Amino acid sequence: MKPIRKILIANRGEIARRIMRTAHAMGIATVAIYEDEDKDSLYVKEAGAAHHLPAGFLDQETILEICRREKADAIHPGYGFLSENAGFVRKVEKAGIVFIGPSAEAMDRMGDKTAARLEAKAAKVPLLPGAELDDASPLKPAERKKLVLDIGLPVVLKAAAGGGGKAQAIIEEESEIDAAFDKVLREAERLYKSQALVVERYLSRARHVEVQILGNAAKKNFSLFDRDCSAQRNNQKIIEEAPAPNLPEKVRAELHASAVRLADHVGYSNAGTMEYLYDPARNEFYFLEMNTRLQVEHTVTELITGLDLVREQILVAQGAATEYADLKVKGHAIQARICAEKSDGTYQPSTGAIVQYHEPQGAVRIDTGIAVGSVVSGKYDNMLAKLIVHEADRVAATDQLYAALGEYTINGIHTNIPLLRHLLRDERFTAVTHYTRYLQREFKPPQNDPERAASLAAVVLYEIERAESVRRHGDLAGFTNTRA
Repeated sequence: MKPIRKILIANRGEIARRIMRTAHAMGIATVAIYEDEDKDSLYVKEAGAAHHLPAGFLDQETILEICRREKADAIHPGYGFLSENAGFVRKVEKAGIVFIGPSAEAMDRMGDKTAARLEAKAAKVPLLPGAELDDASPLKPAERKKLVLDIGLPVVLKAAAGGGGKAQAIIEEESEIDAAFDKVLREAERLYKSQALVVERYLSRARHVEVQILGNAAKKNFSLFDRDCSAQRNNQKIIEEAPAPNLPEKVRAELHASAVRLADHVGYSNAGTMEYLYDPARNEFYFLEMNTRLQVEHTVTELITGLDLVREQILVAQGAATEYADLKVKGHAIQARICAEKSDGTYQPSTGAIVQYHEPQGAVRIDTGIAVGSVVSGKYDNMLAKLIVHEADRVAATDQLYAALGEYTINGIHTNIPLLRHLLRDERFTAVTHYTRYLQREFKPPQNDPERAASLAAVVLYEIERAESVRRHGDLAGFTNTRA
């Protein structure tokens, strides 16, 4: 086993802080990288060393040069940015640096949706009817139409590269085919420089369930149980929980077995997630894709297993002998993603400076990268924090999350906290009859409360005036609270 003594974290915000927390607990030094917007961020201040990235988080050569200067042994990519870039992994390994994640070969085989479907077929994992297109750009309108109708409406069209619900569209009517192809091809080219697409039968009322995989250094894979991520808006998850509720035990066992079988088939090692669509009407599941990295929702798996997944990732990367066969599920965990956006169902992003920030207290876990004074721009993902609770059962966990969200205060920008609380009390969510498109189709978002909005506006104005007084006078000597 070769110990890792210093890790460069090729990410930002809450996930950078979360990785640092584990690294520091293991006695491992950390290096942060940042763009101009993040120079005063919490993760930059908490790192052992920090370096500016003039060309951004996708600048592979500068990141490797910083590693060499800092004599970093390893890179942890977090999620997003370069976390699923096989070419980057090869450069890291060629430089003699450890990549904390799967091999480039495993990424090639499972990180692309087209390749992953082919591997799933070979491993006899259930798949929805569909087609893989290496380059969909030459297809003429008649060819697009034939392809879609042969599969059968509705279908989902998505970029083969990438993940997170980006560059995809649902086609429910023939008249939508051309516009959907044009949109997804345009977004796939912009985001991934690729025209490869996957077309699949779409289950209109499916749940999104997934299995956390962890492969040890010997490439023996284990299931760390399942999660439900069906509460989504615009193909983005906002509430995740583990284990997946209301899942028949036979289906659960088959789900875990198929995930391990596919991971073993491709020689996978380190953390990854197999994602599935589950049809409750037929008790059937179908492979969707694999995320060859740590997931945003890894937190709920940590709480029901007692594992620190980042620690396990580091141990596996060091070559340590690890085994997870005896893990048991303990209780129920649920996470809410707190995002900078309106709660009225439009999901319009919100930007600005955070002038008041107060976290709930008690038995909750909060992963965040923000504080008073943090500026939320439109440059990055709009997730501000993750609030996670762990209780004996789903009812207790949901109640605790609802209460904790009520104690959260974030002012200066809009957040989705009112929507999250409204959803947690929704009858369909409580009964687990919601599905991936429920928020778009049936869910009624909370109505604006003029009195509360006016009260919050007064608080924001108070904090702005207070901060201005400190800036001018150096203290609060010249400040009078006219709103007390």
